Amino acid sequence: MTAAENADAPVLTFTMQVTASRALLIADWMETGGGRQTYIVEVSRPSLFVARETSPAPQLQRELLWQQEKPIQSALEWQDPATEERYLFLLSDGFFVRCRFENGAWKVLDSAELPVGGRRSRGADESIVYNPAKDKVELVLGKKTCELNAGVRVAFSCSGSALSEKSAELSSTCEASPGYLASGKGDYTQLDRISLKPGGANGTAPEVSYASSVEMPGPVLDIGAAENKKAAAAVVKNLSTGNYEVYRIMAVCGN
Repeated sequence: MTAAENADAPVLTFTMQVTASRALLIADWMETGGGRQTYIVEVSRPSLFVARETSPAPQLQRELLWQQEKPIQSALEWQDPATEERYLFLLSDGFFVRCRFENGAWKVLDSAELPVGGRRSRGADESIVYNPAKDKVELVLGKKTCELNAGVRVAFSCSGSALSEKSAELSSTCEASPGYLASGKGDYTQLDRISLKPGGANGTAPEVSYASSVEMPGPVLDIGAAENKKAAAAVVKNLSTGNYEVYRIMAVCGN
């Protein structure tokens, strides 16, 4: 380093030498009279080690979106890519119900009778899924898959037995690898928990070792991830009130 305003100022040279066991910090300069000065600081390599902070484990949080007395078999949040309006889709009592987020609350927009007749039951017989390959929301009804056309009017286009795979994969900002959501194995008379587990639902090897869970007020009947995998919708029967509730489940970074 040379001082620009004083040509007689000394020139300082700084170097660092690193070996397997130590690091040498060397500063030397020429004095005005021509003498050379050298200053050396020795630092051991182990003391230079800085522990790498691990990413905070994602923590599950729940938020109540909807509740009603009539049974709900499945639910899914969806955002229209064209208008960016937010929707909540429900399968309830033989109907597809479309809710829209308006003025800070969900309001029923319209409903349509499901295209498959017959008695319906809870579980995998009837669910809403997002198909990433087609970038579409689909309904799995018995052994049929119906594509949803959520235009001005709700319409269904049903095919044969090519069933879409139900996915509950969830991502967070804490980890590069997504996890998957799973509920407990109790019956419909017990409280339940939703857990975020590492790896994939198909048993792929996990890259992370977290396991987070959140308690629910009743049995979990269905879990479906949104199209961006940043949130999931869980259908729960509240054992205290008897209502059917839909919760948004998210994995957030915690300290």
